[in-house]
Parts: sequence; C-alpha cells; structure tokens
Amino acid sequence: MTTSVKTQKIKQSWDIQKMQEEAVKMVSHKIVGKIHFLRKHSAKEIDEMEKLSAHVNADRLKHYGVKTPMDLARYLAEYEVNMFGSSAGASGDEECAVLTNDKCAVWSETLRTNDFTEKEIERMQEHYSSWMKHLGHAMGFKAHIEITEDGFGSKITFKQK
Repeated sequence: MTTSVKTQKIKQSWDIQKMQEEAVKMVSHKIVGKIHFLRKHSAKEIDEMEKLSAHVNADRLKHYGVKTPMDLARYLAEYEVNMFGSSAGASGDEECAVLTNDKCAVWSETLRTNDFTEKEIERMQEHYSSWMKHLGHAMGFKAHIEITEDGFGSKITFKQK
C-alpha cells in the first residue's frame, strides 16, 4: 500500500538578523571541524589544504571582478558585515589596502560556544593568518596580518607585489 504525503511549501520568513545568526553558527561549526582537523594533521598537510582553499576562493573572487588590493579588502569587509554582522571596514587605494575586522562574529561565536585550549586558539589564529597570506598571494598581492590584542579582530594589509 502506497501512501501519499503532501509536501509543505516553506516560505522565506527569517529577517536579516536571523539569517546572520544562522550563518554565524554554521561557519562556527566548520571552524570547530577545522580545529579537530588541526589536531590530527601535520603542518605540511594543513598548509597544502590552505593553499588549495585560497586558490579556489581567489578564482571565485576574480570571477566577481576583484582585481586590486582595495577591491579585495572591500569585498571581504562587505562579506563579513553583510553575511555575519561583523564589524569590519576597508581603507586604502588600488596599490595598498587594509581590511580591518574589529569584531569577527564567527570567531566570537566559536569561542563563546566551545572550550578550546590556548594552544588550539593560537593554532587557529595561525591558520587564519596563513590562509589570508595564501589568499593574498593567489590574488597576486602580498599580505600582512595582525591579530588584535583581544584576539577577536584583525588588520590585514594587502599590497601589490
């Protein structure tokens, strides 16, 4: 005997704040997965993963028209603010630009909802810095990363090579 089940159509009902909260939670869970990955793999394997990920993202950004350091800083700041509700900004010009992330919503959520050792937090900050350097390199730029003293923000400078 076959029974028929009627599919209930779901309508979009979340406001921007709810979408940002859910996006933050989703990416936060991915970060937790990366921390578990970092525990089990060598620095060389992690570096190869970061390079590949950065190149894939650079190809996507180039497709969207990102060409200069300022384009990159602006795109990343807009993404952080609009997707996650972070506090970020971009300054500079076509040769040198700075992405300032005063409060990364995803990182704040990750730290708030998990109990990591200081070593794990340091490794994730190193991973983030390394990934951003690889992204800059894949875009044809030099990148310098500074993590804020409180550990919740960063300042990334992208320069033409």
